[in-house]
Amino acid sequence: MNSATVPMGDGFQVIADLHLDPSDESSCAAFGEWLDSRDGLRRLVILGDLFDAWVGPAHAQLEGARQVLSALRRVKDRGGEVELLWGNRDFLLDERVAADAGATLRRDALVGVGEAGERAVFVHGDELCTLDHSYQRLRRILRSKVVTGALLSLPLWFTLRLARKLRAQSERAVGSKAPEEMAMQEDVVLKIAEEAQASALICGHAHRWRDEELSGGVRWIVLDAFGGELDCLAHRPGEGLVGTHSGYRERRGA
Repeated sequence: MNSATVPMGDGFQVIADLHLDPSDESSCAAFGEWLDSRDGLRRLVILGDLFDAWVGPAHAQLEGARQVLSALRRVKDRGGEVELLWGNRDFLLDERVAADAGATLRRDALVGVGEAGERAVFVHGDELCTLDHSYQRLRRILRSKVVTGALLSLPLWFTLRLARKLRAQSERAVGSKAPEEMAMQEDVVLKIAEEAQASALICGHAHRWRDEELSGGVRWIVLDAFGGELDCLAHRPGEGLVGTHSGYRERRGA
């Protein structure tokens, strides 16, 4: 695996699965306020699904999307870095949008390297669900250059309608599948960690906190969806990667 590497240290934080709706200005503004409150943030890694749906650059015309991208840009303006991974809901985010946000787009994976040389690989998590063959087939089709090129050229109104239709179909499909078919697979976690020469794999996608040690000493961390109890990961000197609570839910409810 030839993933890009970034340093992990003070001010390193990871979040996932925000599922922000660009048409919901209130929730997007609340995220911006939360982000502005993160004192000492030096590098923010977003493990995909920043948006609940993203249908291309035209989506950035919506006020909520502009609020989110501006908030991310302010992290850059304050001297921080933003690493943005694709999720299964926002894989049409491209370099133009990332540039507007002052972020670096990482399509598949990112490797973090700690001060002692320890390595952790960060992915969204849907690639771990290898027993869900129909989903993995659709994933490959939708991310092909031919399909993404076609989708990015369509008008906003059409792609929004298409996104709603695909989401409805996905929800029906999920309801008809056994949980074990959709589960993330440990053997894939170990394979990706080995390829990245990493002792830990961190992902989102499942929306439920998990922190366990697999065979060979590989640590597997799954973050809560943003707003959950353990929805943020920090790197602390002497402790390494530690799950924390972002406080976003309380801030939004304030």
